[in-house]
This record gives sequence, C-alpha cells and structure tokens, in this order.
Amino acid sequence: MKIFVFTGPHGAGRRTVAEMAGSTLGIKHILTYTSRAPHSWETNGDQYHFIGNREFDEAEANNEFIEVSVVNNNRYGVKRADLENFLDQCKHVYLILNRYGAEVLRQRYGEQVVRIFIYCAPSLLEERARSTNHSNADISRYMSHYDEEMAYKNECEHSFENIDLAHTMFDLTKTLESYLGRNLLELD
Repeated sequence: MKIFVFTGPHGAGRRTVAEMAGSTLGIKHILTYTSRAPHSWETNGDQYHFIGNREFDEAEANNEFIEVSVVNNNRYGVKRADLENFLDQCKHVYLILNRYGAEVLRQRYGEQVVRIFIYCAPSLLEERARSTNHSNADISRYMSHYDEEMAYKNECEHSFENIDLAHTMFDLTKTLESYLGRNLLELD
C-alpha cells in the first residue's frame, strides 16, 4: 500500500502530472479541503473540497484533519477519514500537497508515503502562469515561494523536471509501476 504525494512549486504541473498518472495507472485521488474560494476554472469536488471558514474551523476543532497548511492566508487540509477510507478500498492513492503537507504525511505514515517532486525553471513557471491569465500579483506571490519549495526537492524520493509533459509522464509512469507490483512486461 502506497500513498503517492505530488509536490513542488506552483505552476510546475504537479496537478496535471498527478491526475494523468492516477488516471493511467488507476490510482485514486484524495482531495484536499480548502477555505479559499474556487477560481473561475475550478469546481467543488474536482480540484478541492471548497468549504467555508466556519466549516473548516469545526473540522479542525474536531481533529478531523491529518494536516493543515496555510498558504497565502488560505487553509488547506487532508481529512483523516478520507485517507483511511480510500486506503481501505484501494491499495494505492495519491494526493497533491505542498511541502509541509508532504512532510507531515511522511512523518505520520513513514515509508508508505512516496514523495514525487515536480518542478521546472522559474521562467517556465511564469510563462505558464501568464498563459492561464493569472494576475501579476498572483504570479509574484507564486514566485516568492519558488526557492523554498525547491529546497524540498532533495528530501523527496523522486523528482521530475516537467519541461515536456509526455517525457515526464513516460519517466513517472515507469517509476510508479515499480511500486505497484503489477509485473508488466515491456514489449518492443
């Protein structure tokens, strides 16, 4: 049983890579809860569980979260029951977390957690953010965390530079297959 945690700087493509890997390999995604409002392109239950501050406060007071992180004054958390229910139903799961959440899960679940760091150069992150119509303020905020996010790279079990998505997925899929134990054959 493995808990794959995708982490890395905002805009490196960790969500895209994680969702493609999960879909390709049949690994279930555990969504994070957040107190922030959804962006125009996000839907509740697809990218996050969007809940209000009061509901987040109640869940936190009831010790429902395994971990809670605050990023740009917004709270994010993984509910213990979600993780445990998915692990009961599935052999492997994945989450998309910042480095703090990844570290908390690693400390709590040990070697069951495999941290996968997705990154790219800051210029590419900025270019991607501009192409998706992020504001200059958002881009500056994302870039202000880049160095501290990159400092976590060497703590992770695997890292992939995501310049070309097809290449990244090829390498990542081979790596994840080694954990899944499905004994697939490579044929020419």
